[in-house]
Amino acid sequence: MKPVETYSIRQMIELTGLSEFTLRGWENRYAAFEPQRSSTGRREYLKKDVEKALLLRELTKRGFKIGNLASLKNHKLKALFEEIEKENLSHSKINPSPLVTECLELLSLQKWSELEQLIKSLHFKSGIQLIHDFFLPLLQEHSKNVHAGWVSTSQEHILSALLKEKIYSNLTKLNSKSKGEKSKRSRFVLATPEGDHHEIGLLLAHLMIRSYGFESLYLGPHTPAQDLSETALRFEASHVVLVSTVSKKSGAKLEPLSYLSQIQKKFGTHIHIYWAGHQAPLGNPPQNSLTVLRNFSDLETTLKELN
Repeated sequence: MKPVETYSIRQMIELTGLSEFTLRGWENRYAAFEPQRSSTGRREYLKKDVEKALLLRELTKRGFKIGNLASLKNHKLKALFEEIEKENLSHSKINPSPLVTECLELLSLQKWSELEQLIKSLHFKSGIQLIHDFFLPLLQEHSKNVHAGWVSTSQEHILSALLKEKIYSNLTKLNSKSKGEKSKRSRFVLATPEGDHHEIGLLLAHLMIRSYGFESLYLGPHTPAQDLSETALRFEASHVVLVSTVSKKSGAKLEPLSYLSQIQKKFGTHIHIYWAGHQAPLGNPPQNSLTVLRNFSDLETTLKELN
C-alpha cells in the first residue's frame, strides 16, 4: 500500500501562503484542521488539509468569516467558492465609469499633461466620495492592467505621483476646514513597516480618517518598528493603522509578524492596531488590541463606530 503523503507546518505555510499564526489560529480556535501526530509529536497534515486551507484563504479574502467556514467539508467549501466566483465574474463585466476609463486611456497613451489636468480638475463633495467614486475604482482597474502586463514601470510611477498630489491637495483642504474645530478623542498614526514602500493605500486611509474628523499623524512608508512605537506613544495615539504588503523575502526588513510583535511589546493594550494589506492574517486573530482590516469598507465601518 502506498504511504499517505503528509505535510509539516512549514510545508503548509509554503504551499498555502498563510502564516503560521493564521494556520494555528484556525486549527486551535476553530478546529479547521485535525492533524495527525508523528512519533515525535510533530503535526502532520494531509493533502485534504492543504486543499481546505487554500479554500479557506480565498473565501475569507472574499469576506466570509472563518468561524462560519471552519466546520465545512472541502466539497462544500469548493461549491461555495465556485458560486462566489460566478457572481464576481458577472459583476466584473460592469464597465468602469467614463472618468476611470478616460484616466486609463490617457495613461496608456502617455498623455501626461492631459492626465494631470484631468486629475487636478476633479471635484467631489467629500473626501469619502472621492475615495469611493474615483480612487478605488481606478486602482482596481489599474491593478488588472498591471497584472496583464499592459502598464510600464514609468507609467505606474507617474500615475502614483499624480494620485498622491490629489490626495495631498484634499488633505490640505481638510486641514484648513478643521482649524479651530474640536478634535475627536481617537487619534491615529499610520505607517508601513520598514522595507515596505507602498504608499497609496496608506494615504487613502489617512484621507478617510481625516474626512471623518479624526486627528491622524502620517508617518508614511518604510517606518522602523522602534520609530513607529515611540512616535505613537508620544502622540498619545489610540489607534495605529499598519499597512503591510510585502514579506521579508520581498523586501521588508522583518517578517510582518515579527514587526507586529515588536510594536505590540511597546504598546501593550493601550493602543489598538488595525492591520491591513496582503501580509495581514486572514480573519481576525484572537487579540483584543488587534483588528484585521480586509478593505476600505472595514475601515469606514470602524470609523463610523468610533464617531
